[in-house]
Amino acid sequence: PGESSYYRFQEIDLDEHESGLFDALGSLPPLAELRERDERSRRALYAFLVTELAELRAAPPATAAPQTTPVSAGAAREHEPSSEVEEGIRTELAALAERLRGRDYFDVLGVARNAGQDEIRRAYMDAAKRTHPDRFRGASDAVKRLAEEVFGLISLAHETLSDPRRHEAYLLELRNDSREAAELEEGRRALQAELRFQEGERQLQKRDAAAALSCFEEAAKMYPDEGEYHAYLGWALYLTRPDDAEVEKRALALIRKGRKLAPEREKPYLFLGRLHRQAGRSDNAEKCFMRALQLKPDCVEAMREIRLIGMRRQKAKGLFGRLLRRSGG
Repeated sequence: PGESSYYRFQEIDLDEHESGLFDALGSLPPLAELRERDERSRRALYAFLVTELAELRAAPPATAAPQTTPVSAGAAREHEPSSEVEEGIRTELAALAERLRGRDYFDVLGVARNAGQDEIRRAYMDAAKRTHPDRFRGASDAVKRLAEEVFGLISLAHETLSDPRRHEAYLLELRNDSREAAELEEGRRALQAELRFQEGERQLQKRDAAAALSCFEEAAKMYPDEGEYHAYLGWALYLTRPDDAEVEKRALALIRKGRKLAPEREKPYLFLGRLHRQAGRSDNAEKCFMRALQLKPDCVEAMREIRLIGMRRQKAKGLFGRLLRRSGG
């Protein structure tokens, strides 16, 4: 018989002939002679070997008498693990149980999600051999409970993944769980980004451009798909160093990125208009302010900018007219 009785606990039903054959293990003739036995017995023996109910061993020397004396209780105690060994086993099983708790069934068996049935079966057989509670019969109750927990997780994973219908249903469940987890994570990032963005707006109101810039950088990093974050980031960057041509160039690129991501928002156009106005490009600035006003008719800032541009033009015309009159006089 096999040294490990693990497979005796599986759902293996033996008929009368197979049970008699199994009881005779250990006293059967050498393999060469077994080849002459009937087909039914040879098939049963093969099944024993595959399931590890039986194993092949070298024939004992001719002078050696067969071992027929059962193992005594004292000899059995000799094979019980020492306290040091048991502590190591308990620690190993506890770590394994902790690692497997809450993991999906593919992780429990250590296979990929596209693993085939043969690979799943091999992984289960390997894990079961190492963790079946019958291996720890001489151990403490704590070790046995840990072994039962670990083996229970492995068995449940195998039962689910070895059944085609349950396998497919479980994959669908995992995909749904992954989608929900991704949505929750995206929502969390969006909330954190919005909080940093709002803090940046408060810092702008306090005219602390450097602090606002830091907040907008964090918001854009956490949620890069929000156009307004990039637009505000560009505007805050410009305010930190308005006389630096290189900074202005970078700020312009950020605001344009924000406009591209959020073409329906008025803020990117408002910031672009201000940059154009500061650079003396009044016509471009006015177009941007008009677009911001189209997107948000009650945008007070855009109205004010357009009115200021008009006032400057009127003032310029008046000055130009006076110059012409003086020249003509």
